[in-house]
Amino acid sequence: MQATGFHLAGGGTGGHLFPALAIAEALQERFQDCEISFWGTTRGVESQILPQKGYRWYRIWVQGFLRRWDLKNLLFPFTLLASFIKIVVVLLWHRPQAVIGTGGYVSGPVILAAFLLRIPCFIQEQNVFPGATSRILSRIAKRIYLNFEASRSYFRNQAKILVTGNPVRLELRRVNRRTALQKWNLSPQLKTLFVFGGSQGAHPLNKVMLEIAASLVNKLPLQIIWSTGKLDYMKVLKNTALHRQKIKVFEFIDDMGAAYAVSDLALCRAGATTVAELSFCEVPPILVPYPHATAGHQEFNARALEKANAAVCILENELSAKRLFDLVEALVTDEEKLQQMRTNLRLFAHPDAAKTIVEDIVRTLRRIE
Repeated sequence: MQATGFHLAGGGTGGHLFPALAIAEALQERFQDCEISFWGTTRGVESQILPQKGYRWYRIWVQGFLRRWDLKNLLFPFTLLASFIKIVVVLLWHRPQAVIGTGGYVSGPVILAAFLLRIPCFIQEQNVFPGATSRILSRIAKRIYLNFEASRSYFRNQAKILVTGNPVRLELRRVNRRTALQKWNLSPQLKTLFVFGGSQGAHPLNKVMLEIAASLVNKLPLQIIWSTGKLDYMKVLKNTALHRQKIKVFEFIDDMGAAYAVSDLALCRAGATTVAELSFCEVPPILVPYPHATAGHQEFNARALEKANAAVCILENELSAKRLFDLVEALVTDEEKLQQMRTNLRLFAHPDAAKTIVEDIVRTLRRIE
């Protein structure tokens, strides 16, 4: 099969974008001469990451329908229509071999337009409880790629489903720990705690960490890499100014491979993509599930790892400065425990997920040619 091009749609958050990037990398490994294009918005994390990666990407104006009264909802039909027209024109012009959606509101109009133009479309779902977009699009997709076996029950056509695990970006495999330590001027003699809340940050985690960050680095053999998100960046930077040698603060970290490479412990949310990356990189996490995630899927992710002794789960309403300090202290000073968690994380790693998806797409396209 000669590949001409593939379009991927999935953005808004890193949880949708990063699996799409992993699939794009696997497509380029499989077809070195193929053209990869992305669809996204100027508001999502893709607007920061895709230009750095050098991918062609098309901006559309669609946004999620807010589940509360908001004037923006009045514009929803018009932005959706304008976006849909642009998508149809671009797809007609380039006529890609396939369109792949990785969830979120960006995927909806792109996959629908591809279907109407008789371009084969595929979807990849990260969470155990599939998003509304994936459930709707599953009816017109050629294949559905799932992270969790438990997600099967939410789809009607079981013959379309392949459980692959969550795709992980190649860049996470290429980073040497020593090089990463030098990158951020970190000490190889200290343990490293990586604090992050996804592409948008996590205010509750930042708030509790601010109470104990100084004590952690003063009392324990510990240093911290902290990705705060835009909202809390200046506050965290100002309040940790006296400890800049041991506390490295960033608004956003795009080199996650380097961050994982230096990390001995993580404090973060429990999104499916985050869990997949932590598992692949064998970074033991303290997981604080986002409490408003659809159907509580983040708590499901966290409990699954905790049950396997691969993570510790703390619900947000149970998170306190003292409890977090005690937990970090217990883990940082127990190398045997950390090593056991690293070993158990391997049970949740799917290093070949992206390659498996691409090979299945190739087989499917050959069948329908």
